[in-house]
Amino acid sequence: MHSHILPNFDDGAKSVEESLTLIDALRKQGIRNICLTPHFYTNEMSLEDYLVSRQEAFDAFAPYIPDDINIVLGSEVYVTEYLFNNNDLSGITYGNSRYILTEFPYSMRFEEKAMQRIYMLIQNFKLRPVIPHVERYPYLMEHPDAIEQFKQLGVVIQTNISCYTKEASFFRKRRLLKFIDKGLIDILGSDTHSMTHNPPGVFREAMQTINQKCGARTAERMMKKAEHIFQRSL
Repeated sequence: MHSHILPNFDDGAKSVEESLTLIDALRKQGIRNICLTPHFYTNEMSLEDYLVSRQEAFDAFAPYIPDDINIVLGSEVYVTEYLFNNNDLSGITYGNSRYILTEFPYSMRFEEKAMQRIYMLIQNFKLRPVIPHVERYPYLMEHPDAIEQFKQLGVVIQTNISCYTKEASFFRKRRLLKFIDKGLIDILGSDTHSMTHNPPGVFREAMQTINQKCGARTAERMMKKAEHIFQRSL
């Protein structure tokens, strides 16, 4: 649900060969549905230029995508005031869905200005924001009530698989598992950029950790939520 596998575009994969290596690592863990979500920095590039550049990168990559891999093209959208100069944001959602992966400054306390932007996405554009790697926001980690408020608005919360490995911080992992157990986190994503930056090969380990600590039904719920978004995107 979150990757930087699209080659030669952002700070993710630098070549087709690297992209195919990342895909193969996911495939070996049984994953067949992958969302490509390259960065869109709305304060650096217009929506029109971004969409043209992303399409060119995808068209160049598409012939190399394995036949058994299903791809949805999306974006990781850095939300700034410039985003709202556009009348139509459908080009940067997950495929044909109304879900949009939305990134904010990690220091964000989600006060009035940030909440207004989330409300605008929901009310004005009829979109469903997905907040990625929730663990990177200290405020949200310390204020689960804010996550609950997002959930009431229909916002989807994503977490990275790297947080659930043996090498991950014990205390952060324990807190995140409590969030998952309480239903505050909806979906997983690799956020993979390379085989060293958020490597994709720990997806199975992350799922096993969640299954063991939170139960099989919880792990299944997260996968079904991801599948729901993916299917809406096709």
